[in-house]
Amino acid sequence: MLSYRANGKLLLTSEYAITQGAKGLALPTRFGQKIQYKPKLNGDGISWSSAGNDGKIWFWAEMSQSLDILKTSNEIVAKRLIRNLRIVKNHSTLLDRPASFVTDLEFPAEWGLGTSSTFTSLLAQCAQINPLKTFKNEHGGSGYDLACAAANGPITYQLLEEKPEVINTSIPFDFLDQLGFVYTGRKQLTSESLSLVKNKPFSDKQIDRFNMLTDNFLRSSSILELEKVIEEHEALLAEHLQLPKVKQELFEELPGQVKSLGGWGGDFVLITRLRSSEQWLKKKGFTVVFPFQQLGLFRS
Repeated sequence: MLSYRANGKLLLTSEYAITQGAKGLALPTRFGQKIQYKPKLNGDGISWSSAGNDGKIWFWAEMSQSLDILKTSNEIVAKRLIRNLRIVKNHSTLLDRPASFVTDLEFPAEWGLGTSSTFTSLLAQCAQINPLKTFKNEHGGSGYDLACAAANGPITYQLLEEKPEVINTSIPFDFLDQLGFVYTGRKQLTSESLSLVKNKPFSDKQIDRFNMLTDNFLRSSSILELEKVIEEHEALLAEHLQLPKVKQELFEELPGQVKSLGGWGGDFVLITRLRSSEQWLKKKGFTVVFPFQQLGLFRS
């Protein structure tokens, strides 16, 4: 039996622009997904089952050794799984003999922490192949989420001539206790984000600004400096994408700054002044709130 784990992800800077070469700051999360792989001693074919964070099986499939679907709980999900398994079959011997796979998600799927990226990373780990190279076309996006899946702390990620540059970094703030992540309750689809940015490409000048803002984010020596970076970053994207800022939409009365993470208007946001905002957040119905260090994964 083999067992692997992959981390979820949060993109702190350069959302959207990271797909076009901007340097982004990304944070793996303490929540992720696990997989167990067992060769079958009896029987044949490939068995697959997936459990949510509540432990309940939400998907299962039985496939032939040639990856034809025999039985499944969801035809659409099964077809997507087959596409990924065919990639594995073309690059490794993992599926050359009968086997069973069981995955366990550690967070609610609607949180947007990377159900797809953790799944892809787990498959790549089982097959001992590079997910950033092997699954690039099927997975889509910049690939920062696949890099986060295997990272043990914050990273900067940048596509240079279409090749990913992944650098370990640290977030050396002495005010981390003033930062937090809030789940907005609004799911943002990756496919919609990719479509939006494809129709609104960034200029080289804008990419340079995102690079500068990522560097300035990491260099912030006070909460006020960080809030200025967040404000400029939000203004740059709002102007370019012609979308309202999430602070204006959902957090206008919050005392600090609010930054969208990943696709705008959905999933988690980063907020400052967490301690002075806790009662307001509770009153407004934001029940999923994490201090920065409780959700993010950091190197010791």
